[in-house]
Amino acid sequence: MNSFFNDLLGLDATTQTLTIGQGCARAVLVFFVAILLLRLAGRRTVAGNSAMELVVKFMFGALLSRVILADAPMGLTFAAAAALVLVQRVVAYAVYFSPSLRKLIKGTDSLLVQNGVVNKRELTRASISEEDMQAGVRAAANLDDLQQVQAVRLEHDGNITVVKKEEE
Repeated sequence: MNSFFNDLLGLDATTQTLTIGQGCARAVLVFFVAILLLRLAGRRTVAGNSAMELVVKFMFGALLSRVILADAPMGLTFAAAAALVLVQRVVAYAVYFSPSLRKLIKGTDSLLVQNGVVNKRELTRASISEEDMQAGVRAAANLDDLQQVQAVRLEHDGNITVVKKEEE
């Protein structure tokens, strides 16, 4: 049985000796391991775009890609990916209970417009032009006139959200 998996996955192979079939088998295995680990990491990792989620996604991809090409031992790499998921879950749990840690890890939102008035200081601080902010307002709320807006926020995940003024 051990010989079967060794032949199938090229467990002893190097980048130079890995066959096309072994590379494909490794890709399929990594695909299923990645799905399993991302399910364990939680929905926010898959859908979220906070700094923490992006770091996990990039590191996860970088780690797992090394297995496919036999650049790193399979067991070690899968263990490192699982450790990354565990750390992400622990930090997410801690962030839930600690407002100061939440602010440090996730950041805060920025109020870009209040009652139709643009906050140029916040735009500058967030490195967003008025044109980009207005494009975000059009995309988020289908509005072209800031006088119809109660608030525009740049959320900690980079999304622009809009609160429309109450209709009279």
